[in-house]
Amino acid sequence: MQQPWRFVDTGAHDAASNMALDEALLVMHEASTAPPTLRVYGWCQPALSLGYAQHAQQEVDLAACHSQGVAVIRRPTGGRAVLHDQEVTYSVVMPIALADGPHTLTEHYRRIGMALAAALQALGLPVHLARPQIRAVPTHTPASPACFAALSRYELSLAGKKMVGSAQKRAQRALLQHGSIPLWMDRQRLFQCLQVPPEQRAALVQAAYTTMGAVNEVAAQPVAPATLHAALRQGFGATFGVELAEMPIAPEEWCMAQHLRTTKYATDAWNLDGAAAWRQRQRSMLSL
Repeated sequence: MQQPWRFVDTGAHDAASNMALDEALLVMHEASTAPPTLRVYGWCQPALSLGYAQHAQQEVDLAACHSQGVAVIRRPTGGRAVLHDQEVTYSVVMPIALADGPHTLTEHYRRIGMALAAALQALGLPVHLARPQIRAVPTHTPASPACFAALSRYELSLAGKKMVGSAQKRAQRALLQHGSIPLWMDRQRLFQCLQVPPEQRAALVQAAYTTMGAVNEVAAQPVAPATLHAALRQGFGATFGVELAEMPIAPEEWCMAQHLRTTKYATDAWNLDGAAAWRQRQRSMLSL
């Protein structure tokens, strides 16, 4: 067995706090001041998270999000839009240099995918790791800005439906991968929050019932968040050959997360204008 990893359930927080803590854990592990960590958490209000490079003004219906009480947040990771609501979110921060096997992006997606698969399989869901496939859809079907509309390499599939949406950020020595595991999914609400032509919305929602899955839509018995938490802890421990010990977030990690929340994840410059605009704002503030 390797050195123990930390397992922590931080409960439900607002969107900015969730993303800030994920980045803080990556920064602290990169600096060798925090252990590898598997964190599970929730959201105190529905939130639409965008990938690092998505264009909020072009892809999000901000008025619809506001009217429905949906927060808009930009992730530090790539990918497409995810509506976080009735779900379990996981984040794993770990060394890039694994004790065994190659240290490539593909290999990390594969190993983490295996851990996620082990968790869902333990709950009776016959998921498998998928490779990208070309779907046989009508040519008039519009491309979707939503993460769960398409499978990426080593993501989890059940009856052709994507069950977990994940994205990754890599530093020099450490990586962060976090993802959404829906317990239930409101497809209509998702596409109401996205900038799609009104005449195409019905087709996108209909297609979502064949491409997007949720745990409690397919499980034989309802799965509670705590049950999924325990399965994830066991799945990651078995896959990576580590013990996951319950340990709290350290005060200095909360402090860094609060700083990131205030200066980055709670700002329109980051969430709406994008990473480049936020960096320019930071440079301007430093030059004052």
